[in-house]
Amino acid sequence: MNKNIFIQLIESYLFYSVLLFNLIILCTIKYYPSMDGPAHLYNSNIISQVIKGDFNSFTQFFQVNTIAIPNWTSHVVLSSLCVVFPAWVAEKIMLCLYIIGLTISFRLLITKLYPANNYLSFIIFPFAYSFLFHLGFYNYSISFIFLFYTLYYWLKIKDSQTIWNSLFLSLLLVLTYFSGVLTYFFLGLSLGLLVISFEIIGYLQNRQLGFKARPVLEKLGKLFLISLPSLLLLIIFLKSISFSPPGGGYSLNELTKWIDDVRALIVYDYIGEEKLTSQFLHIIIAIISISLFLRFQNIPFKKVAERINTFDIILVPVLIVLILFYIVPNDSSARMMSDRYILMFYMLLIIWVASQPMPKRVSQIMVFLILVLHFGLLMKHQNGTIRKLNRDAISIEKVSKHIEPESIVLPINLTDNWLEGHFSNYLGVDKPLVILENYEAGVGWSPLKWNWKELPNIVLGNKTSVSGIQWPGNANSAKIRQIDYIFLYGILATVEDAKWVELNETLNSDFTLVYTTENKYAALYKRN
Repeated sequence: MNKNIFIQLIESYLFYSVLLFNLIILCTIKYYPSMDGPAHLYNSNIISQVIKGDFNSFTQFFQVNTIAIPNWTSHVVLSSLCVVFPAWVAEKIMLCLYIIGLTISFRLLITKLYPANNYLSFIIFPFAYSFLFHLGFYNYSISFIFLFYTLYYWLKIKDSQTIWNSLFLSLLLVLTYFSGVLTYFFLGLSLGLLVISFEIIGYLQNRQLGFKARPVLEKLGKLFLISLPSLLLLIIFLKSISFSPPGGGYSLNELTKWIDDVRALIVYDYIGEEKLTSQFLHIIIAIISISLFLRFQNIPFKKVAERINTFDIILVPVLIVLILFYIVPNDSSARMMSDRYILMFYMLLIIWVASQPMPKRVSQIMVFLILVLHFGLLMKHQNGTIRKLNRDAISIEKVSKHIEPESIVLPINLTDNWLEGHFSNYLGVDKPLVILENYEAGVGWSPLKWNWKELPNIVLGNKTSVSGIQWPGNANSAKIRQIDYIFLYGILATVEDAKWVELNETLNSDFTLVYTTENKYAALYKRN
């Protein structure tokens, strides 16, 4: 067997072995907890219940968002899977599909950027487990699959586009939009810049033909027509949704530290994880330095332009996202914009890094370092916070078995863990319940929202709030619904604090304790 073919086979086997190991890690626990993940699972179950017609009265509490909002992808996948599988299996399948899709789409893109750089495809693995992924930003995470694959597909068919190629490319853009607006914007920008770059580089390589603007404009026009369906969806969304006024942001020094620490990969323990994540930036800088040195060594300044390649144009969106990272306040638009931009910065940067010529031996050394850091970070997450969060999620699932279907549940969050803010939603991932803590239903850019017109007046005795706790309800409605259960979770002893006096009075007079988990993490009270 040819030595090069043998090396390629070894590299390929290693890549898919690492991928398999990542999938196994995902499957070693029942739930893969995140901050927003329980809400996604719960609302996907509501959608699947409506599809099956099992809980028609859901319609008086919730309605499907009729605006083509860019947050549908994960909900469509989860809702479809929840029709067949229990929620934890549906979540597992979707997360496995995400890891497979992200890593393989990035690898495919490299085959078009610089085929000899297959080893650098390993750099995507740590970025699959970003901070936002662990927060449950599933749609934004999934959007990078479409970013990588759409760029790959465009590079594959750019010289031989048929009507079917164009339609499929248009579909990919629509799917990107339905996953994340920010990714959609930078995908469109990157495609447009690549069109221009290929024409300019072609001119530089064959100057005697002269540069003509018309072919560039024609190709950009064709790309615009292909993008038109997704652009119309975007315009409708922007005209229909209003965001809260911009809030505060981080200081210049803090944002710079984020870049240096690779904040996009730090999840639970900033100081502890920073020691690992910051090394990824050092590896990226080393790759860039070596590749630029090899490309421009012994080249006179006047000939530097000749060594610029087509894919250097990706540095333009990298620079733009970096500028936005510094000037756009974190609490603007859909919030957490700094976190979105820092992840986008690194995702675009590693695309460019992977397009740079690199000696095979150096690539192999870099891959070894990347995998050591990746596995170290993965194990740190798994053996630390994730397994504890999984136990808490399972505890809540056990509580759900003691709740009658189609009940209204008021959750009381007593945890000291900010990641568990929406964990009460685990109660309803496999059962038709109305859980009054549903952050997704309260914003305008989620697939499901409260049906304020049909929503009954939801009360606790004769109260519409208690101990400063408020829940959704329509005080003007003639329909009155009592809260059936009160669910406490977290540090249960804190319910004795002074601020919960009114709640305790209600629990003692109108409710009965029906279940407490063995670890004293959660308790369920039923209305008498």
